[in-house]
Amino acid sequence: MHWTPFKIRETPLRSSWQADEIVVTRGEELIEHLRADDIDRVTLVHADEGCSPGEVRAALFELPDRVVLLGAASGISGRVLFERQAFWSQRNCIYWVSERCVSWSAIQSESRWPFSRQMPQHRQLTHAAARSLLDRSDVTGPHTWEQRKQHRVESSRPFPGRVIDPTPSLGRTMIGDPPRSSASSA
Repeated sequence: MHWTPFKIRETPLRSSWQADEIVVTRGEELIEHLRADDIDRVTLVHADEGCSPGEVRAALFELPDRVVLLGAASGISGRVLFERQAFWSQRNCIYWVSERCVSWSAIQSESRWPFSRQMPQHRQLTHAAARSLLDRSDVTGPHTWEQRKQHRVESSRPFPGRVIDPTPSLGRTMIGDPPRSSASSA
């Protein structure tokens, strides 16, 4: 019988706001801190259509000296989409991209089994490496979650951009009354 060693689970990453920084920890260990004022751009990688916050898979934070990738398991979508909304609205720096268009192979760890590769939960990248991830991508934005939601509602209307007025009255006063002709109403 062949025994395989069991995998030791790493303590999950957690993100939180502390003063003016997003702090990323693994247990008690500080992994990363991102000064909010230094963040030039946030690109949220989403599954499917990106219609719900649960579809955010990762966030790329562009800073002057590096790019930081944080996976969804760290809770980063809540830090960007729901906490400090006024800050993010004022910065106007949130972009969106579908995970289907991201070239993950450039940063995924090598594995003997191609289907066992997972998206990294934390990675520091150069600007060039981050650009290579998004080369084939159709990045949209900048817009906040609320702006994205409003756009989705507007685009789902049957005649986008057209204001539909109530149906004009035919001049009936009671149900069953014949409609008034335009000549008689003048």
